[in-house]
Amino acid sequence: MGAARDVRAMRGGAVLLLISIVAAACGGTGQPKPTGWTPATPEPTETVANVASKASLSSPSPTIDPATRIPGGAWALPPLPAGVPFTGHLLVTDRGNLRLVEIDPDGKTTWSFGAGTDPAANAYAAWDDAYYGVDGRTIFANSDPTSTVIAIDMATKSVKWHIGTPSKPGGGDTGFSGPDDSVQGLDGVVWIADIKNCRVVRVSGEDGHRLGQLGDGKCAHKPPSRFSSPNGAFPTANGDVVVTEINGQWIDRVAPDGTVRWAFRSPTQYPSDAVPLSDGTILVADYVQPGQVLRLATDGTVLWKFDDGGKLVSPSSATVIASNRVAISDDFNDRILIVDPTTSEIVREYHDASGSPFKWIDCVDYRPD
Repeated sequence: MGAARDVRAMRGGAVLLLISIVAAACGGTGQPKPTGWTPATPEPTETVANVASKASLSSPSPTIDPATRIPGGAWALPPLPAGVPFTGHLLVTDRGNLRLVEIDPDGKTTWSFGAGTDPAANAYAAWDDAYYGVDGRTIFANSDPTSTVIAIDMATKSVKWHIGTPSKPGGGDTGFSGPDDSVQGLDGVVWIADIKNCRVVRVSGEDGHRLGQLGDGKCAHKPPSRFSSPNGAFPTANGDVVVTEINGQWIDRVAPDGTVRWAFRSPTQYPSDAVPLSDGTILVADYVQPGQVLRLATDGTVLWKFDDGGKLVSPSSATVIASNRVAISDDFNDRILIVDPTTSEIVREYHDASGSPFKWIDCVDYRPD
């Protein structure tokens, strides 16, 4: 997650208590009784089938729908058999080890970046979050500590472009202060939540040049002109963007023309990375201890809840990897959980990549190929 969450490096109960007190002052955590993982009716304008042909970037595999590479898009994939954690690959932001690492279902490393192997790349570490591009060949990663965003070519492990001067927070057209998430939509645009500048920035996935922004830099909940410490901006398949605001626990959906389709205060204490699923519902992590992951309707109704019996320690991201699988980054337990939401049972836990232990996992993403 990002700048406003540097407190994650401090694992003491005093910090977590402070977060809880502040969150309670903003509205509390009252929530309806979860009703299960019953799929909602897909939105006609946002089904994978309707938008797959609109992708401006080609897929390396003609059998993979680019829309399934958008966070939340894999909700449209078929259910997996019992015991199968996932197919494809997971991208783990292993912040404490200064690396990005990709694993297969057996937990084997299939790709990695950073961890002292490239001095030039390390200037942009540590990374908070990393996401696959819709072409399946590029990764976009952001760093709160260095206030930078980079695009990585997976084949060459080289930095294609970067925005921001390492370790010099800024603003305007070329700087960030606490960038959080860098997520590409089907149109090639990369969305970046700029927490301390209270804005959401749009850049070209091709070369990183700035395309525009939502928010005037003043920190308040008044979308689309103002946001209060946004820590996530996730594009939908039809071109909308879902923004998570830390202060007030707001989650907003904004159309390309600036129309606010809906906004609600989530039943979380610290909302983290609200991901739109392809049926219009929302999957969000609650970054507290004990933490939780919720699937929400667009009025804030809890449709599903997972907290591992109170064992989650500040989970910062969750993503759907099949219609019956959710991957969760359980940050300070240093593990990735694969959960079957139809039963709320853990299918598998990953604590390492090819035997190399994770340390402070900050994000998990998925590609089906």
